[in-house]
Amino acid sequence: MKRLLAILLVLCTVFALAACGGGGNETPSGETPSGEAPSGSASPAPSGGGEPSGESPADQPSGDATPVRDTLNVAMTQDRGTLDPAFMMGYDLMNAMRMVYEPLWDVGIDGNRIYLLATDLTMVEPTVWHVKLREGVTFANGNPFNADDVLFSLQRANNRTGEPQSFPVLNLDKTKKLDEYTVEMVFNSYDLAYVYTFALAYMYDEETCGGDILAASLATDPNGTGPYEVSDYLINSHLDLTARDGYWGEKPAIKNLHFPIMSEDSQIITSLETGLVDIAGVPYQDIEYVQTLEDLTVEVGAGAQAPTKALYFNPSPDSVFYDNPDARKAVALAIDRESIVTIAYSGFGSVSRLPVSVYNTDVEDRFMDLGVYGIGYDPVQAKALAEKSGLIGKEILIIDNGASDSQVVAELIQANLAEIGVTANVQNLDPGSWLSIVFDDTQYDMAVDMTVAPSMTLAQHYYSWINFHVGGSYTRNPWPGKDRTLELANSVMAMSDPKQLSDTYMELTQLQTEAMLWYNLVDQMRAVAYNSDLSGYNMMISGGMDYSQLSWGA
Repeated sequence: MKRLLAILLVLCTVFALAACGGGGNETPSGETPSGEAPSGSASPAPSGGGEPSGESPADQPSGDATPVRDTLNVAMTQDRGTLDPAFMMGYDLMNAMRMVYEPLWDVGIDGNRIYLLATDLTMVEPTVWHVKLREGVTFANGNPFNADDVLFSLQRANNRTGEPQSFPVLNLDKTKKLDEYTVEMVFNSYDLAYVYTFALAYMYDEETCGGDILAASLATDPNGTGPYEVSDYLINSHLDLTARDGYWGEKPAIKNLHFPIMSEDSQIITSLETGLVDIAGVPYQDIEYVQTLEDLTVEVGAGAQAPTKALYFNPSPDSVFYDNPDARKAVALAIDRESIVTIAYSGFGSVSRLPVSVYNTDVEDRFMDLGVYGIGYDPVQAKALAEKSGLIGKEILIIDNGASDSQVVAELIQANLAEIGVTANVQNLDPGSWLSIVFDDTQYDMAVDMTVAPSMTLAQHYYSWINFHVGGSYTRNPWPGKDRTLELANSVMAMSDPKQLSDTYMELTQLQTEAMLWYNLVDQMRAVAYNSDLSGYNMMISGGMDYSQLSWGA
């Protein structure tokens, strides 16, 4: 609880995007260079697309001169077909667009705020914030950044068609500008995670969008305040960024960022071996091999960068799990999670011991190993519950997002269920359709997904996933302890007393373990390989990084 107590002294509320920050220095360590430039228009199918070589003309040696590396190649794995961060999927591509758009502040891995488009955050009250904005900032098209853009961006965060609200307790009617460079944010209640999640809330140009919250033009023609602008984009192929002139901060050391989309694990490994990419997430089965490659540094870690793998149950009337906790427990007890750790994650993870990540800052020993988490793999009891609940003879549909580890997890669960006489079919979805289907409770029975919270608190885990997953189905359908769970989940974010918070976590864990809305499978680790000649590699608490701080050489 020590870190949580420290956080509670300086922060206020959480869930979904980003905004201020209080590390202390007005000039952020994460500031990057660039400059004003023509609006970086991106064409969905630019001429001369094709597979990039990873080298720009400036990368080529001229005579005997030592070539200057001005391009960084970073492998991306998902592309939803849009450059609008409000509708993106996948942290890797969204993190790339962080170089085009900026939040009010970022949050370092140490939990400290790094001011970007804001220069100060004053909490007049826990539910009233005054945010001072940086003056002299322009968007890539030359439009000035001001308080009107912040108000418009907050409206986007909470009113995206088909997407959950980023800041449900933000009172948009009372939030207002005090002057051109000061915004007063008003919240309906205190939320201990908002300071963190504002780091994911990018700021948009109201004038460019014409006041239109959906702003369809942003899908192909982004316009941000960041150090880079889009120079080329080909859906499911690559995204290219170039440092722009007129950026308010320090000029990036690396001029060009190239993000090839690589959906196949073998393609990623080959690209690391040959030097085609300089940074890439490493598939679990290849971590030990990549660690042996020369000229590469491999960082393996957990925490904010590593969500847990979980299996979500659909409690709607269209699913076999409707008002049927015994069926959900049967599935949980049938799953051999040790095998999942070994086969899907090559040992780079551990069997989950509670419904949320064990790496959260406020986990206590007493929350661990309750209910089915203490029993683990028990196919005999699982089969008995499957028969009792009517699960035998039914066909279950499992969906996953198409990532290699998720596919393996889904197939292992399918095999485990077959062992107790339950038929399950697996549907591997593509990134473009994943979010639309996983939030539609009429289309599946179970979903292999994750639990993650930018604030690294149990409060945000319980609040967000209970309220918003499966399209909010958990708030609409019956399950044991529902009323009490929703009462606690919707109040826990506003708690600041350490003992009250701890006791609430305990009760929420007990209730969720009994209801089995989802079953946590593996606390994953995450491996990232990068060229050893790169300097400035530093992760943010969200798991992303500021590419503008990287440079070639010491």
